[in-house]
Amino acid sequence: MVGKIKYIVFVILLLSDFLAYSQKMQRKKETLEYIDKYKDVAMEEMVKYKIPASITLAQGILESGNGQSKLARKGNNHFGIKCHSNWKGKTMRLDDDAPKECFRVYKTPEESYRDHSKFLKNGQRYAFLFNLKITDYKAWAKGLKKAGYATLPTYANVLINLIETYDLQQYDEMVVKGKYKKNKKDKKTAAPVVADVKQPGEVPVLADCKVVGMTEDHHFIRENFGVKFIFTKKGDNLDNMSKELKISKRQLKKYNNLGSKTTFAEGEVLYIGPKRRKAAGGYKVHVIKKGETLSHVSRLYAVKLERIFKMNDLDENSIIQIGQVIKLR
Repeated sequence: MVGKIKYIVFVILLLSDFLAYSQKMQRKKETLEYIDKYKDVAMEEMVKYKIPASITLAQGILESGNGQSKLARKGNNHFGIKCHSNWKGKTMRLDDDAPKECFRVYKTPEESYRDHSKFLKNGQRYAFLFNLKITDYKAWAKGLKKAGYATLPTYANVLINLIETYDLQQYDEMVVKGKYKKNKKDKKTAAPVVADVKQPGEVPVLADCKVVGMTEDHHFIRENFGVKFIFTKKGDNLDNMSKELKISKRQLKKYNNLGSKTTFAEGEVLYIGPKRRKAAGGYKVHVIKKGETLSHVSRLYAVKLERIFKMNDLDENSIIQIGQVIKLR
């Protein structure tokens, strides 16, 4: 009987752990989806109002519960902004610090993002924030708490943790370095967006690929033309990436034509699945630019390097020229 009770307790604890893990994974999935949906809005607000996109996204995630809160779903209010005396729009009442408090209602979430920017920019108590460095998300988070944006004692630390867990500061850097372009064209018809190549041989960075997941060590998993990849971080090497991704070193080398390479620079593109045999529809050729190699082209379009060789009657010893047209299909 005692053994049976122990077994039942063990099963209950096991199910409890599994449920907790499942809930954690679901929250992470919802957060990633929220980031992917609103990152461009946050960067656009950063360009116009000089508020770090990382801060805007972290506040949106926290205040709206990844867009799942009642206030976000029914009122499109992602930042918990209350009515105040100057609000002339629609309202809704919810229990917060006090019962039945008045909150602003918007037509769209994007309208909520814009009002959040104006709320900070025009609010006298937030004026000092705009003297801070725009990429210093820690100072901004602490400043928001100091200014009284929220009553939660750990508000600043929660924002900072969200930013660092989900690498939200990358969007600040994109704006500062000019990698974010307002009103981007449809991704299906527009050419892939890449950063400028700084030195010959440097791998171009894919700038706007959809986030589809995250590893346990917080590498975002992205998708380029249907092929999954990550951006490497400082200190990454073939051994630790193989363990983290649960992919053999042999496979990683094959997917990325690594040869004898075992270490990575920060920001390299590392594919974690086999590339395509030909480029996606609409991408027939690529014109070689200064500093590009066929490996660049392979990474850019997620096409196997050996297929590019074959389609163009080239090999690893071929010399390519600026302006040379490379077939992709």
